[in-house]
Amino acid sequence: MLRLRPMTQDELDARLPVLQRDYAQDEVRAGRDRPETVHANVAALLARLLPDGVGTDGQLLFTGVDEEGAAVGYIWLALPTEARPQAWVYDIQVDPGHRRHGYGRALMLAAEDVLRERGITSLGLNVFGVNTGARRLYESLGFQTMAIQMAKDLT
Repeated sequence: MLRLRPMTQDELDARLPVLQRDYAQDEVRAGRDRPETVHANVAALLARLLPDGVGTDGQLLFTGVDEEGAAVGYIWLALPTEARPQAWVYDIQVDPGHRRHGYGRALMLAAEDVLRERGITSLGLNVFGVNTGARRLYESLGFQTMAIQMAKDLT
């Protein structure tokens, strides 16, 4: 059984470089940024979204822990705003040594419970098209495709 606990600032500080690197790679792979600008752009985005780290208003950062209390991953949620009337999954990661054991599903389900307890009735997320494993997970959890963005390389 997995449970969520609030992420500490030290945990966030340790996870941010990996999040920044992975997101930058995804942005370039998806054709949404260039290698020479992506790292600065992602750093600026994260600074804007998390100006006060784990204490940023409207953001929920949780560490997922297993039965023994060991961290197995994390999930970052944003609460609804006037501009976006649903909660949002900014990031979810299962640590490499714990993958393929159902923790991704458990993190998502636990996050849904947290949001329901707050009276939130809708949750959204983006997933990169090449991330077929995540797409399958989200679809199996009842997420529906709301839009599809497509591109073609003309070289």
